[in-house]
Amino acid sequence: MKRISTILLTFQLLTFHGQLEALFDIKKFRQGEHHFVETYLYIFGPSLLEDRDTNVKNKKVEILLFIENEQKEIVDYKKHVIEGEIDHINKNGILDLQRFFLVDGDYHLSLRLVDQNDTTNIEEHQQTFTLSKTNSVEFSDVELLDKYWKSDSVSKLNKSGFEMIPLVTTYLGPEFNRLSYYTEIYFDEEIGGDNPSVILTQSILVEENRKIAGQYNKLKKISTSSVVPVLNSFDLSNLPTGNYVLKLSVMDKNQQVLNSKELSFQRTNLNNSMKLNRLNSVSIANTFASILPQDSLDEFLKCLAPLASNLEKNIIDNKLNDIDDTLKRQFIYSFWYNRFPNDPAYNWSKYKNEVKKTNQLFGTKVRKGYETDRGRIYLKYGPPSTITDRPNEPSAYPYQIWHYYKIGRFNNKRFIFYLPDLVTNDYVILHSTLQGEYFNNNWKTDLHSRNTPERNVDALQNPNDNQWGSNSNLFFINP
Repeated sequence: MKRISTILLTFQLLTFHGQLEALFDIKKFRQGEHHFVETYLYIFGPSLLEDRDTNVKNKKVEILLFIENEQKEIVDYKKHVIEGEIDHINKNGILDLQRFFLVDGDYHLSLRLVDQNDTTNIEEHQQTFTLSKTNSVEFSDVELLDKYWKSDSVSKLNKSGFEMIPLVTTYLGPEFNRLSYYTEIYFDEEIGGDNPSVILTQSILVEENRKIAGQYNKLKKISTSSVVPVLNSFDLSNLPTGNYVLKLSVMDKNQQVLNSKELSFQRTNLNNSMKLNRLNSVSIANTFASILPQDSLDEFLKCLAPLASNLEKNIIDNKLNDIDDTLKRQFIYSFWYNRFPNDPAYNWSKYKNEVKKTNQLFGTKVRKGYETDRGRIYLKYGPPSTITDRPNEPSAYPYQIWHYYKIGRFNNKRFIFYLPDLVTNDYVILHSTLQGEYFNNNWKTDLHSRNTPERNVDALQNPNDNQWGSNSNLFFINP
């Protein structure tokens, strides 16, 4: 996501535009007659730069967050620096949670991030929000959770006796098996007099038709005490790919809805429809899959690997000899229908042309182009914006730097490939700044191990920065 995506008036998700990349979210709660808001900030570790002094092994960022009222007076602010060891931050990122206690009113929030290893690496964000009490039955915002556990400790992560790690996104990819969330329901005293208890419904709706998705519906009787915490989760293992709405409603004894709260989210579940025992029910009559050449089926399956989920790769790598041609056709059709239900045939044809191009560009005598690291990246993310090709740099193996101005929801990502065998066209991925791809903090040492094959553990990452003719670090930072 490149720009702010507004799902509800009270919910905004942000992905920053420059080198520094982060997600930001704000949630509103009540405490008695007053309010508090929580801000959740997640910074992608690799988007923070390393210090030019390679003896410095930490990454750090300054966070400034302040809130102004309608009179443009600063009513609260937080300013602090978070730092950590490079490998830890690159792997886990930085999660920052803050809490602000406020009264009714309209507010303007400003956020500024400054990379302390390069103070030109700055990102800023602003948004407005309103705090008010409008109903005798109210919900707080719905906070999605990465994890939670019971705890008696007092901390900013604790609410209602549970430590909660917020999930700062509404996209639930294949790695998520559960939808966990927390909200609070606030009742006025007058409601309790007429309704000592009410019914809370929790449902997942299909966004397109607003119907309950399968069995994703729970009913619970709750008391109308002043504050009722709601901590729940749904198992998403069988929820197919699609756009959904989490809907919570409170109903009285006459089934009259007193108030509701909704949160939209997107689910990708490639495993749900790619189990071999379910493919037999897939109809391929009059589809592109029914007319695929029989002698090309295995090749067509193998070339899908760069886009495949782990379960799909397992089938492609280990099950081809165990399934018949009809099942192979059903697999190929399901693969493209799951991703592009409106026109799977067109997208298969488009991808097949890219595979041909990849084989021509990156193929070797023993490997198809799509089987190589460069071929996989090319097919998965498309062609890079720029390529820096360095076949003859002193002391280094031949290498290429691929720079993507935009790649999915991210910006300014780089890959470096090198040729350790010096002979073939099979460049191997050495390092990438893209989350989820191969990260190698010692890539410079490995790249220059052509002349120094044994790593010097006391000087990892910088032994070759000052060698004559060495430009790999310069080109990687500024391709």
